[in-house]
Amino acid sequence: MAVDDEIGSGNAEANETAWSVARLNDEIAATLESAADRFPTYVVGEVSDATAKGYGTFFTLRDVDGDETIQCIIWSSYRDRIEGDITEGEEVIVRANVDFYTDGGRTQLNVKNYWPVGNSERSQQLEALRAELADEGLFADDRKQPVPSFPSNIGIVTSLTGSAREDFREAAWGRAPGVTLTFFGATVQGTNAVPSLVGAIRQADQDPDIDSIVVTRGGGADDTLWCFNEEPVVRAIADCQTPTVVAIGHEDDETLSERVADKAAITPTQAGVVATPDMRAVRDQVVALERRLETGYAAIVTDRLDAITRRVDNAIVSIERAADNRRAQIQRAADLEQRVDTIYATLTSARLDELDSRIESALQGVEHAAETEAVTATAARGRVAGLEARIDQAYETHVQREVGALERRIERGYQDIETSTDVQAAQQQARRLQIVVLVLLGLLLLGIALWATGVL
Repeated sequence: MAVDDEIGSGNAEANETAWSVARLNDEIAATLESAADRFPTYVVGEVSDATAKGYGTFFTLRDVDGDETIQCIIWSSYRDRIEGDITEGEEVIVRANVDFYTDGGRTQLNVKNYWPVGNSERSQQLEALRAELADEGLFADDRKQPVPSFPSNIGIVTSLTGSAREDFREAAWGRAPGVTLTFFGATVQGTNAVPSLVGAIRQADQDPDIDSIVVTRGGGADDTLWCFNEEPVVRAIADCQTPTVVAIGHEDDETLSERVADKAAITPTQAGVVATPDMRAVRDQVVALERRLETGYAAIVTDRLDAITRRVDNAIVSIERAADNRRAQIQRAADLEQRVDTIYATLTSARLDELDSRIESALQGVEHAAETEAVTATAARGRVAGLEARIDQAYETHVQREVGALERRIERGYQDIETSTDVQAAQQQARRLQIVVLVLLGLLLLGIALWATGVL
């Protein structure tokens, strides 16, 4: 960076605004990385200055219509997959990503594949299919299904004789020993690969026992992997109702089948990791969760017991208070009862004394009345006795007088009867007179009796 002469000796200000080379290179690398989607996947140019090393080949790619150049590197792992050599002066198409080498401060293309221009027609067809699929939304994230976290049966579409089969099985069973793996054999390269792959994918998708489908094969040259860019295979994967995982080749191999899959993995081994749960980690999580549950349960139980203990203690205090109140009420009731007994005894004694006085007065009155009545009765009896004597005397005198008079009358009557010629009539009259005498005598006796009893 040039420093303006007008700054003069303003070193402090210059130091505050100047970046170090390392910081500048880091910023350039971060900027390029953040803008990676702005760069094309394929670049065309002419090869020059090719230098082969054990770990890779460096070459310069020159613009076919001008003098502009960019440095390229293809690492040996990718170079070995290319059929033929990298030849200077040859016009080629490379599949690469833009890379910035911070230590040297240079930009280069990190090449993954390489074709002479004579093969560019297939590359153009690939780009056309990629654009068509993108327009249909088959690469969109919102159409991708989640891969089951705990599948019970995984369908694997791959070659039954390739190393990918064993790599996937070893990874899957190493993580989830109990999962069922159902293999659907298919040809994964060559002229028969496309129909074989489509048939196996559809067979796996139609199996109701399959929870997820894995389509995989090992690495190879782009020509051998090209069947996974063919439209029938790509659309068969995109049409699957069962969640799909696709792992083709190695880390930097990219196919359209991986783009449309619900989940992509870089290798068959990685596909086994993506498609299965790590049961050891799950068990560790379960153990940790159990410990957390036990700790939480113990804490909850302790808190609940403490709360219950406090409630019991409060209840005991309340019961004791209630008992004290009850005892106080019982004592008040006893005191009240004692007061009532005392008042009752006092009132009863007073009432009894009063009743005794009244009874005594009544008895005295009765005795006095009885004495008075006895005196009166004695006097009455004396009077009655005198009356009886007088009556007897009067009765005797009267009866004697009446009887004498009657006798005289009877005697005269007899005399008259005797002298009468009708003797029978005289006798009847005498009997009537006798009856009259008897009646008079009875009435006299009755009157005496009534007078004696005090009726008259």
